[in-house]
Amino acid sequence: MLQVERMSMIVAELNAKGRVTVNELADQLNVSKVTIRRDLDALSRENKLVIVHGGGIKPNFTLYEAPYSHRNSIYIQEKQRVGMKAVELIQDYDVIALGVGTTTIQIANHLFNKKNLTIITGCIQVLNSLIERKKSGYFTGKLIFLGGEIDTDQMFASGSMTIELLEKFHIDKAFIGANGYSIADGITTYDIDEGNVLKKMLQRSNKVHVVIDHSKINVKSMYRYAEYNDVDYVICNEDSPQEWKDKLAQEGVGWVIA
Repeated sequence: MLQVERMSMIVAELNAKGRVTVNELADQLNVSKVTIRRDLDALSRENKLVIVHGGGIKPNFTLYEAPYSHRNSIYIQEKQRVGMKAVELIQDYDVIALGVGTTTIQIANHLFNKKNLTIITGCIQVLNSLIERKKSGYFTGKLIFLGGEIDTDQMFASGSMTIELLEKFHIDKAFIGANGYSIADGITTYDIDEGNVLKKMLQRSNKVHVVIDHSKINVKSMYRYAEYNDVDYVICNEDSPQEWKDKLAQEGVGWVIA
């Protein structure tokens, strides 16, 4: 296959998903990762994508967030692994805050055999998941929903009411999502209101865990709601970039591989 043919297929994949990875493209096109990286570099020079860790994204991909239903269909297995690993860090009687996101929903989906938990969330999908598990007996703890103004595209509550309610809680562990995590640009999200809720959730928690899939590594989006070292752990399906390891260790940020 000629490079121009591969590049055309990569652009089609990029338009469909918003992001491509070196590993997936190498498998799909049956070429080496080195070849794919050269193709991505060529597309980057043509301003058809932006190079990020592990692949490439559309030039405007980090400016606006895709609807929840679309994001929930991307990297499902990776997010499930991250969710299951996060559940391992939850203990009986914990007060847990779950932020909005397609990765945090996987924590809710795998909350089995945990006793006397209190779950605090402003994410409608997390709420719905835990309601169903409570009805079926898989979740037996308390469920507290943070009210506020509802974003029907991203399925979360935000605003002053949400933040005021969060202020009243003492939280053992928070699990929050992000649209981007990097040492240079911190922890970022597309939505200012969502970012303000996550910031307050972080402030009210004894331990903070960022849960992300590999596509969020070294990516930034519009609103920076925390510094990279404002959290205790990052839970991800891939290891951190090698050049980050010393800095993360110095700042006491644990990187947990799912």
